[in-house]
Amino acid sequence: MKVAVIQMAPVFLNKMATWDKLKKMISEAAENGAKVITWGETLIPGYPAWLDLTDSAAWNNPAQKRAYSTYVRESVSMEGPIVAEMCEVAKNFGLILMGGILEGDGGGSVYCTLITIGSYGEVLGRHRKIKTTFNERLVWADATDVNDLKTYDTPEGKIGGLNCWENWIPLARAALHKQGEMIHVAVWPGSYSLTKDLSRFMALEGRSWILSACGTLMGEDFEKLTEEDFPMRDTMVGAGNLHTGGSIIVNPKGEVVAGPLPDYEEGILYADIDKRTVLEERQNFDYSGHYGRPDLLRLEWD
Repeated sequence: MKVAVIQMAPVFLNKMATWDKLKKMISEAAENGAKVITWGETLIPGYPAWLDLTDSAAWNNPAQKRAYSTYVRESVSMEGPIVAEMCEVAKNFGLILMGGILEGDGGGSVYCTLITIGSYGEVLGRHRKIKTTFNERLVWADATDVNDLKTYDTPEGKIGGLNCWENWIPLARAALHKQGEMIHVAVWPGSYSLTKDLSRFMALEGRSWILSACGTLMGEDFEKLTEEDFPMRDTMVGAGNLHTGGSIIVNPKGEVVAGPLPDYEEGILYADIDKRTVLEERQNFDYSGHYGRPDLLRLEWD
């Protein structure tokens, strides 16, 4: 089974334009034979990179409130046209899609969500980030449960995924191992420093295929915004290069088989994955099975 990791920049704070750009890359990957396709954290409509550079914790700041309102406006509804089109694309090409969106629930709260669409055009699940990181807590709400922390069937084994630093949480990984995960999707805003070590570790821990998907982001990606919608536009345009990419695909032996792309380069990584490789590596260590000693060490979640 061929898999694809899309690395691209958003059309920042423009969800429809970002989706149109992503849809073209999904179609390209599908035409090249990919059956599982993923992309970076909250790619639609973009990661909130301004938080680190614009005094985002200032109380009752009009500029921050306006930027937040634009961000919420550009969030993706699970019942909206973007998800409906994702389902149509997945059905037409027979794909499994798993990638990052900013999910809005119709109110003031938004979530860092990993959405999964099945090959028959159905929403298999959406996993909201259980703990947002540092400045992200100023804009993203935490998930209220982990019922959507699931794996899904593919022809080459069960696939699951986590958002960014959730991948560092042993019990979050364990929840997916418990469900027999063989392919793991890790979505990130974009930095090789985040993916280069942990991706190999997760591959060796789970004896699993790891698809680490990143985005790119540069100052020029803020140029099309208006100050009315995004008052810190000029600051961000002058911020230079922010997210370098860093997408990689790692096999169950801990070997990088695709990527990383050169810094700030958009593109698609491919790999042919085989359940047999997982089973061969689990001959000596199977954390998702008997080696985890579920009779002695059990994970329970509420």
